[in-house]
Amino acid sequence: MKVYTAAEMRRYEQAAVDAGTSFEQLMENAGQRAAADLLRRLPKAGRALVVCGKGNNGGDGLVMARVLQQHGWQVDVAFALGRNLSPLAELNLKRLAGLSGIGLVDAEISAGRLNTAYDVVIEGIFGTGFAGTLPDSVAAVCRLLNLSDGLKVALDIPTGLNGDTGEADASAFRADITYTFAAFKPAHISETGKALCGEIVCVDIV
Repeated sequence: MKVYTAAEMRRYEQAAVDAGTSFEQLMENAGQRAAADLLRRLPKAGRALVVCGKGNNGGDGLVMARVLQQHGWQVDVAFALGRNLSPLAELNLKRLAGLSGIGLVDAEISAGRLNTAYDVVIEGIFGTGFAGTLPDSVAAVCRLLNLSDGLKVALDIPTGLNGDTGEADASAFRADITYTFAAFKPAHISETGKALCGEIVCVDIV
């Protein structure tokens, strides 16, 4: 089992780019392969909500949204931190433009709608670089997502969990499945992390 801190993960990704791939391709691989595993588990198309942050964790979610749409899913995308996105996340948002079955919705979704509308909730707000306390607005979104009756999926690490230390905000997202990219992170093998991550699936991104 490979276990990388956030700093080690950045070095791993940079080494992959130096060897001839690109950050864009790494994001595409992460989203495609996580989506492929999810589709194996849920072969019947349904409704999914993808909740993104501004950064590349959200970009992974946007790749997944596109893959699910290609397999007949209805996908709503919400932005927990606004739409001032990282360049790669913005690129993958543009790739959703004009696709049928893709909706952009307000992040402040009612609990009632969450419990009835979505078979899967995919959370990609903060990645492994998170530390400290969640902003109030993000904490509120996570508490709402935790009420969903759908399958709850975290990308790389549940938002609110510090990937290096395993410390968690009280409102951290509670996943049924966590797709970790390239390697496990220290928090995944901590007791707190295990409680928040659910089943942990390591996805190759190179």
